[in-house]
Amino acid sequence: MTSVDLIDYHKKNKYPSHKGAIAGLLIVFGGFIGFGVYALLNLYQMHLTEITAFLAIISPILADNIWLLGAALGGIVLLCIGLGLGASMAARRLGGTLIYIGAVFMNLMTWGIVIVLLATGVFTISTLLAAWPILIPGIFTLFITLLLFTVFKDRVRRAGEIIKLTGQVTLDEKGTFVPPLLTMIFTLVSAVLFAAILVYFMPQILAPGHEFTLETDWGYIVGAVVYLFVTIFFYNFAYSTTSAITYIYMRGQDPGLGDGVKASLGVIGGLVVLSIMSVIVKIIQIVISAISRKSSSPVGRGVGQAASGIIGWVWMLVNYFTIPAMVAEELSAGKAIKRSAGLVRKNFVDVMVKETAVRWGFGVLAFMMFIGFAAFGGLFGWIYFGGDIMMTIIVAIVFTIFAALPATLVLRTFDIVYVTLLYVFIRRKEGEISGKTAIPASMSQELDRAYNKAQRSG
Repeated sequence: MTSVDLIDYHKKNKYPSHKGAIAGLLIVFGGFIGFGVYALLNLYQMHLTEITAFLAIISPILADNIWLLGAALGGIVLLCIGLGLGASMAARRLGGTLIYIGAVFMNLMTWGIVIVLLATGVFTISTLLAAWPILIPGIFTLFITLLLFTVFKDRVRRAGEIIKLTGQVTLDEKGTFVPPLLTMIFTLVSAVLFAAILVYFMPQILAPGHEFTLETDWGYIVGAVVYLFVTIFFYNFAYSTTSAITYIYMRGQDPGLGDGVKASLGVIGGLVVLSIMSVIVKIIQIVISAISRKSSSPVGRGVGQAASGIIGWVWMLVNYFTIPAMVAEELSAGKAIKRSAGLVRKNFVDVMVKETAVRWGFGVLAFMMFIGFAAFGGLFGWIYFGGDIMMTIIVAIVFTIFAALPATLVLRTFDIVYVTLLYVFIRRKEGEISGKTAIPASMSQELDRAYNKAQRSG
């Protein structure tokens, strides 16, 4: 049993304060945004003629169809909201069925390519065997599928119940979607600001064949580090906010977005340290990849890329429960990482089920969103352009591209909520959380049955 619990702070409405860390963050974020905005304004003034000429070309189109632009944007926003809520309802209703559908879809995708190549005569059996690496994705997916639905079927059953609970949480606490949404917006804005800083302050690095040196390009290194930090920190802060809302809800309370923010501010020092550590890991990955790309040997390049990927995968795995543990138990970064590593070690199969079967199930929801956007775009294009097939297809494609927005939003939110629920469930079964939770009685019984059966089966 931990000595500190977020629910106690929530009940007292008094969270820890870390004004020094907040002040430091404001300086870093303010400096980055200030330099970025300054660079953007100057670039705008420098290229005002080109921008004006471009606007002059497209302005008649916008002027004649401004209502269409507004209608399209409004339709996209409404469709995003509707699809997000629809995904939550689908998750709440379907649960484990999504996993089965996802498994079928993944196997069709991986083996479908091979079947099409054989059916069209592009490959024969002999040439296919000669090009055996193309079979690896299908073999791996099939192996994981068989493993999940035989050896680990009870854990998959439990995962299906947690998917249902994920849908329930996101329906009841719609504020869980807000932090991931703001993260998506900030990620785009920060990329634009960083690009403006590079173009305006350090144009030399964009020259073809430019060789980086510490003496002349130290500004780029500093800028890249700051960019990585603010982007990663914003993501971690958003993660902890949604995780905190989920945790408070699961403890039988009714949290708001403000409660999640206060909980995140209470562990902001740990989030800063975790973000710095993540930046270091990311830089190591970038350096290894850069060195491997310069290798003259294909083996060397492959080993370098593999090493970079393994480092990122291990870091992700070690920190799987770091933020939920940090925000729920008010742990420092080091203690939270240690706590997370211990939970992952003892519940490794459940983590792998989440990263395979559950991710496939959530992928089905994302695919449904792309279909929904394409259908809406096709209908809109057909009506507006009077049945013109080509324009209808173009509009449908554009809307399908926009489907990445709600799909990414839902996937990120569901990932955070699911991992937090898994963290809560593990602590509850280990006796660290007692008393009322927001799990419905029928679902609680099903979860307990699945858990106990999975424990007996190993």
